[in-house]
Amino acid sequence: MKLALTLSVALLAGSSWAMAHEGHEQDDAAKQKETYALMAAAQQICPVTGMELDSMGGPIKAKSGEKTIFLCCKSCVGKPIKPEAWKQIQKNLADAQGICPILKKPLPENAASTVVEGRTVFVCCKSCIEKVKADPEKTFAVIDAQIKKHVENEKSADKN
Repeated sequence: MKLALTLSVALLAGSSWAMAHEGHEQDDAAKQKETYALMAAAQQICPVTGMELDSMGGPIKAKSGEKTIFLCCKSCVGKPIKPEAWKQIQKNLADAQGICPILKKPLPENAASTVVEGRTVFVCCKSCIEKVKADPEKTFAVIDAQIKKHVENEKSADKN
């Protein structure tokens, strides 16, 4: 009897954990989807065509080395990146981020950058790079907040 009670409590706890874990996975998926939407909004253009990401059915998530990038369509997958488009994307990303996520000051024109968990992160100086890598979640929270503000400002400017 005691064994049966222990087993049923363990099973009940296990099913509660599974339900909680499932909810956590859904939260993670929603957060990741929002993160990708912000990253694409900051990138703005396709590195292959130079066209806006939503011009051909995109954005399509892809990889370039260790970086997560977005393409305008499936036909761009595997095609070479145009240097001039890539240069514009780096400018777009830095402009959308706006500040160093560590010191919270405006990014200089020659901002240093690093890639953390597939994301390009710009910082005011190379000494901030290790701090970014030490706490990527905090870094991404700062960057995502900045990108959201940037995107909202861009939308407001487009309406006027």
